[in-house]
Amino acid sequence: MSTSIQHIVHPRGDDKSFLSSGGKSGMAISIAFTSLATIFVFARVYTRAGIMKRMESNDYMVMIALAFSYVFMAFYIIEALNGMGMHGADIPPPILLKQMKAFWITIPFYNAALLCAKASILLQYFRVFPTRRMRLITWVMLGILGIYGSWAVLSGFLNCIPVAKFWDKTLEGYCLDEKGLWFSNASMHITTDLVILIIPIPALSKLDLPKRQKIALITVFALGGFVCITSICRLVALKKISDSTDPTFDNVGAASWSAIECNVGIICACLPTLRPLVSRIVPHLLSTLSSRNRSYGNRRFSHGRPPTYWGGGAGIGTVSTTITAMDDLEFGSHCADSDRVLTLVPEADIHGKEKLVLKETKCMEDAAERVRATAGSSISP
Repeated sequence: MSTSIQHIVHPRGDDKSFLSSGGKSGMAISIAFTSLATIFVFARVYTRAGIMKRMESNDYMVMIALAFSYVFMAFYIIEALNGMGMHGADIPPPILLKQMKAFWITIPFYNAALLCAKASILLQYFRVFPTRRMRLITWVMLGILGIYGSWAVLSGFLNCIPVAKFWDKTLEGYCLDEKGLWFSNASMHITTDLVILIIPIPALSKLDLPKRQKIALITVFALGGFVCITSICRLVALKKISDSTDPTFDNVGAASWSAIECNVGIICACLPTLRPLVSRIVPHLLSTLSSRNRSYGNRRFSHGRPPTYWGGGAGIGTVSTTITAMDDLEFGSHCADSDRVLTLVPEADIHGKEKLVLKETKCMEDAAERVRATAGSSISP
């Protein structure tokens, strides 16, 4: 055994819990990213419940994802305190048993946390882009997540029959092929990350917005690409541990990237919802950035408001307003009870092409009626 590798050993009570340098760094990474995800989820809940006075299924789903992430972190810490990052030969059997039991329970909760974060993003798409095509795509993706997610979680719990064979290979029974299971789940996570990243781009590209603002809006949604990067890094780490002859020593990298991946997924699910909070904390920042793009043709909007389309075409009897801010997508206006939907308006632009606009009912209709009445009274003799 090489003497250059030093381990930090901390006695705890009658039993000795072994915290190696690798386990210590991995534990710090897990705590740091879980704490960061917690901050973003709390910011999202405050934005939705406190500022916008509206909580929806996608908000509750990301809260469930955070709860699963906490369970993952708790058992990750148990792993770290029981020899993760140490050579297997240096770990007493009772300590190794604790580590393997903790490792067993982290697998399904990692999958559950990541899957709930993805479901939150898809439910957000479902509400923000309720066109028929987008809803169909979203339902299909939710179905895929439900099927493969159920398999990922159940196969994590029931990797071996009996379950105890996972940490005691001497027992009679059957275990799934670990390499095949790890790599198939990792590939599915990467694939679904990419699909979720691509889904909103066609809809966002059709928005009737200035080019800079459209790019900024797409960028907000594209931040989910960070999850793809962490998923790929985790896949590389899985390759290392799958080829390892000393898995307790080499598991730190894969476990750390698992902690990063599920928490980054939660953070990315929260990012598109936080514009109203940022606007409240730093009111001049976003107004300054958006004021550069408030032009339509060669005209400026009156009082910084976008142009509206009254009537527009057959069957369109409500006001359709172009989206000019992320909080419009997230119910950021004062019309808290309005039913906002994105819809394609036939032959709405100067080229005769369909245009995706934000269509509002009830609250905006009432406001439009008041504007018409005011305008009529002001020009009447």
